Amino acid sequence: MSSISHLNSVYINYLTPLIKWRIMDLESLRRQCGSRPNYFHFARVIRKMEKEKILSSYKHRFNGKKYLFFNSFGERQITGIQNPTGVSKDSIIHDLKVSELTMTLLESGLIDDVSLEHELQNKRNFRQTYRVIPDALLEINQGDKKQKLALELELTQKQKQRIREKAKQYMISSKYDFVIYVFPNKRMLQMYMQEIMSSVGSKYFNRFVFITDESITIKKTNLLEFDCYRANKVYPFCEFLKV
Repeated sequence: MSSISHLNSVYINYLTPLIKWRIMDLESLRRQCGSRPNYFHFARVIRKMEKEKILSSYKHRFNGKKYLFFNSFGERQITGIQNPTGVSKDSIIHDLKVSELTMTLLESGLIDDVSLEHELQNKRNFRQTYRVIPDALLEINQGDKKQKLALELELTQKQKQRIREKAKQYMISSKYDFVIYVFPNKRMLQMYMQEIMSSVGSKYFNRFVFITDESITIKKTNLLEFDCYRANKVYPFCEFLKV
């Protein structure tokens, strides 16, 4: 097994975006590199990293894209974390969609900062302060006020009791201004809306925002192109972010 110390600073630069975004398609990773390397040279380096067990890959069955992520050895060598959580084979689709959704929002300029779940878990005392860790934390600066939005991507339906308990945890925490739920179908959306309403009541229900994209696991999703449901009203999600 190779040592990361054998890699020069250029190669390490190629891998750095994965520390934040966790899992990325090949072209997105290349674009995130400051030097915008030549595609063929970049792809050759990435193949070398796979061979040296620094990276693992996953080919999406629908879009044909190759997605890259650190294996446990690679992440430990790059980040210095002794017990990295790593990307689970069971959560690859979920993790790559969270990265894709949040990266697209950040690139739009409507979101000022993004922290993914693995970043939040590594922050000292985050769980004690925030009580619940979302898939991603979005931050918007509106004048002198900073708003914090939790993002939850639900590709599979959770048990109703678990849904209600998590909604209550979000309400107990004073750190989140809104909670955004994204679903693959309207049936799940309606069920979650019902359970959350019964859990937190009408007084707090307007702090929850719901979006559906029925092709979310098949193609790239830009949440700004969708309507959202909030407090029984429907309007473009981009308008919600601008309020």
